[in-house]
Amino acid sequence: MSGLDRTVLEKHQVSRRVALATLSLSPAVLWAADDAVSPFLKGIYAPVAGEIADDKLQVEGKLPDHLHGSYLRNGPNPRFAPKGKYHWFDGDGMVHAVHLAPSDTKVPARYLCRHVRTAGLEEEEKAGKSLFPGLMELPDLARVAKGRDGYKNAANTALVWHHNQLWALWEGGCPHRIDPKSLQTLGSDPLAGAWKGGFTAHPKVDSATGEMIFFGYSPTKPYLRLGILDKGGRLTAARDIDLPRSVMQHDFAITPDYAVFLDMPQTFSLANLALGKGVFGWQPELGARIGLIPRAGGQAKWFAISPGSVFHTLNAWQTAQTVTLIACRMPRFPAEVLAGGATDLPEAERPRLWRYEINLTNSKVTEGPLDDPGSEMPRMREDRISLANRFAYTLRTDFAGWRKHDLVKNTTIALNLPAGWSGAEAVFVATPGAPSEDGGHLLAFVQPPSGDPAQLWVIDAASFSPDPVARVKLPRRIPAGFHGCWVSS
Repeated sequence: MSGLDRTVLEKHQVSRRVALATLSLSPAVLWAADDAVSPFLKGIYAPVAGEIADDKLQVEGKLPDHLHGSYLRNGPNPRFAPKGKYHWFDGDGMVHAVHLAPSDTKVPARYLCRHVRTAGLEEEEKAGKSLFPGLMELPDLARVAKGRDGYKNAANTALVWHHNQLWALWEGGCPHRIDPKSLQTLGSDPLAGAWKGGFTAHPKVDSATGEMIFFGYSPTKPYLRLGILDKGGRLTAARDIDLPRSVMQHDFAITPDYAVFLDMPQTFSLANLALGKGVFGWQPELGARIGLIPRAGGQAKWFAISPGSVFHTLNAWQTAQTVTLIACRMPRFPAEVLAGGATDLPEAERPRLWRYEINLTNSKVTEGPLDDPGSEMPRMREDRISLANRFAYTLRTDFAGWRKHDLVKNTTIALNLPAGWSGAEAVFVATPGAPSEDGGHLLAFVQPPSGDPAQLWVIDAASFSPDPVARVKLPRRIPAGFHGCWVSS
């Protein structure tokens, strides 16, 4: 057991026993993460043991009245010691939830965490050990030969709320449906086989139509597919998008008329693993382009841009003459980080908020940075997705705070955490009736140093004050993770 986990478990042993009894769970298998080679098993990334619940959370400050619902965040938390090389992307998905109610209620805040019960995890629990290789290694060919999955669907990347369902997402496989209150896994493949292949961890919900637009990418043809679910969750479109090669497509954007894709030279090839190379490669000589795919069907339009690497987009919108995309761009693909040997990049190579503006008349693209390097995990007011938005919120790549970007004034302000503290992606929750786009609050997990229990911070998004309006004290630390969402009651 890591020193951090041991300290937290000793501090909260009573809460943990109560939680395990409440959830009818057996204690987790613990393993020596501190002795592992991977940097993604240590420090802020170190996994926690077991699934717990706590309804006796201390709240400092006053929770805003409109925050009546659930903040949920997904992230990797490996259940067993890894079979081979381990990367942050490999760990079993664990959803952490803080259920909030008005401050004057008997229980204003409750915490719960559960693993997503994937088929791979259940198979490993029966075996009592890890059975699957990580994504930076070759798939288990013996399993593939038997018609079984060579990799495990970790369901660890993001969450989406659509047609009154909560899905846990992992781009290499199908979604898993989760109960937003109990966090119980209700099943996999909620589309019942209607969609084949990967399903992006970053689908976009169009608030005007209620549609959810998504995609999947593959190392074999078709390299890219676009899908659309109507507001009732029915698959209404599934179309192949022609690409000359397979490239990593982690995120995209939408406008009212288009799905917007980046065809960057970050190539995707399982064959490279057999050659001792990473599954993802960087080939800038191939060039780069941005594509507009009509949502209603029709011919794609592609426009040349400078080679770069993008993991996450913020938003896109259109006028009669232009389409604008805002994304977090790096000058090159960070192969060493994906190989698992590094957790950070030199400052000049860190992602920065970037604007692409396509002139539909002359097919030229104007592009350039909107801030200094070190911005990732971009979030915004969700009901402005596909429409022009003014404000964006990003996490510093060193986890040491957040940035608020004014896309109209081209200004950025910082909210920095105390030394040694680390933050996470901030989810925006709008205040009903607020006159300004930034009228609302940001919700983010914050981790004090030395493995002390984490906190949920509620930050005024308009003032961006370093003093949160409320802090919810959680029962233990929360490992660094990925993406979350808000589900209103």
